[in-house]
Amino acid sequence: MNRPENIPSEIEPAISTPQRLRIVGLIVGYVVLVLAAWITRNDALSAICVVVLVSAVLFPHLRRTSRAAWAIWAILVGGVLALSLGGLGRVALDLVPLAINLGLAILFGWSLTGAHTPLIARAIIAIEGIERLGLPRVESYARTLTAAWALVFAIQVVLFVWLMTWWLPHLTAGSPAHRWAMTWLHVGGYALPAAFMLVEYIFRRWYLRHIPHVPPAEFVQQLVRNWPQLLRDTDLGGKRRS
Repeated sequence: MNRPENIPSEIEPAISTPQRLRIVGLIVGYVVLVLAAWITRNDALSAICVVVLVSAVLFPHLRRTSRAAWAIWAILVGGVLALSLGGLGRVALDLVPLAINLGLAILFGWSLTGAHTPLIARAIIAIEGIERLGLPRVESYARTLTAAWALVFAIQVVLFVWLMTWWLPHLTAGSPAHRWAMTWLHVGGYALPAAFMLVEYIFRRWYLRHIPHVPPAEFVQQLVRNWPQLLRDTDLGGKRRS
């Protein structure tokens, strides 16, 4: 059987089924709104998309009445509202891919500094167990892959900044080049990480062929169940070094 024996069977779901359904519903709703805003080029609808996304990301903290989360929410929503009132609601939507990639580049890169646990190592611990890092090549591969993901997202950030500040302002709205740039901004920006993930999975199965691997479907299922553990740097780092 192609399942590593050290996967912790005692791990409880980090988020409940209703919570997962709410998250999926928010994601689906956001995608539908984005498509509608993209087709209609409606500034108000574009602004609503960003507010929905910000609210979905901060929802767990807002629900716990975190003052910091509510302050961040108010600042971001206020900024979106200001852009919308100025007729620039579409700009707020265009900034979303840039913000996501910048946040992920910082998250992956920061996990490589100091005594932090690399983000991919945290994923391995959450999905396959702490013992997995002790297998040959695994821990070094986790650090290298974390750096590779940080680089991918950083490249995306540079590309998006170039598109939005230099190329797009010189293109005629509705021209083929303008449509291509906007498509890359809102679709290609997510397609490139997906392609990188596929290539990395194929390479990993070859490079770490001396150890068993979790089937893709089970890997995704475990990641969805336990993704909050990726943010628990102190606990995971302590376990890894103990």
